Amino acid sequence: MTGDGLRELDLTRLSEDLRQYARIAQVRFNAAVVDKVIDTLADLLPLGWIGVRTTTLPPARRDVNLRLCYRSPVPPVPRLRQAGLLTFTGHPIETLLDEVAERHEPWWGVDASVNGPADKIWMIFDRGIPLEELTELPSIPAAVRTARPHFHDSGMDRAGLLALDFSRRTINVYSPVFTPGTLSPEAAATMLTRLGFPAPEGDLRHTNGQAFDFYQTFGWDHPGLLRLCFPVRCSAEEFPVHHHPLLRDFVEQAPFAAAERNFVFYTTYGPRGGYFKVQSDYTGNHRQTFAATT
Repeated sequence: MTGDGLRELDLTRLSEDLRQYARIAQVRFNAAVVDKVIDTLADLLPLGWIGVRTTTLPPARRDVNLRLCYRSPVPPVPRLRQAGLLTFTGHPIETLLDEVAERHEPWWGVDASVNGPADKIWMIFDRGIPLEELTELPSIPAAVRTARPHFHDSGMDRAGLLALDFSRRTINVYSPVFTPGTLSPEAAATMLTRLGFPAPEGDLRHTNGQAFDFYQTFGWDHPGLLRLCFPVRCSAEEFPVHHHPLLRDFVEQAPFAAAERNFVFYTTYGPRGGYFKVQSDYTGNHRQTFAATT
């Protein structure tokens, strides 16, 4: 894959760079698993966007993920299962994957840990899925159905993306992408206070108003909304590294295949507080890849 400011994708270099990301985040790097992930996805990796993400959770709970999204109807699940990187156990999340894919035409994404198998399968929809349809799917968590008032109050009538987390048995329901500034700081804060989550303080209140979408996390074994997250695009110079030492290390040291160093900063909120996430635009084509997603 080539593009403005992007070198030809080198899969050997990608593996070496993931090792460096793991070092920065103080996360164990499993070379055998990472090599298997890259081999399994080798023909798909050059077709899409690649990012790398981690969190400011304590190191014992932290992970580093290779993140691939590609505009192709070829699902990654069969090959991941065959490679032993994704295991089905009869959970409703597996049925939901089929229910969505049969009714809609997603393009796909994968999150794979540098320390284990694939975590998330992303299903991305250029025109979105009406929430009325999503909430009626037989295998959707009950918490998504009971969140209809929250979706309504948030001005969200469709989902632009779903992320099915097979390791934690949760689902992320993303709003469609919108222009930064569309969601005001006041609106973002109100969403949190309605949920009973701690409200943002200081400059985070303004930062949330620069989000390009927002997403909610639900589980099959929990009655309410687990997390609400606001992602914001940032250059290295703009990134609010003062919020956590790991953010500074990540922004200053992260390796890239692209010439420019761009990131996404995530503020994540839950009933007992929150944390931050950081994602690199490793291949430099995040904006172009998601440009048609509304």
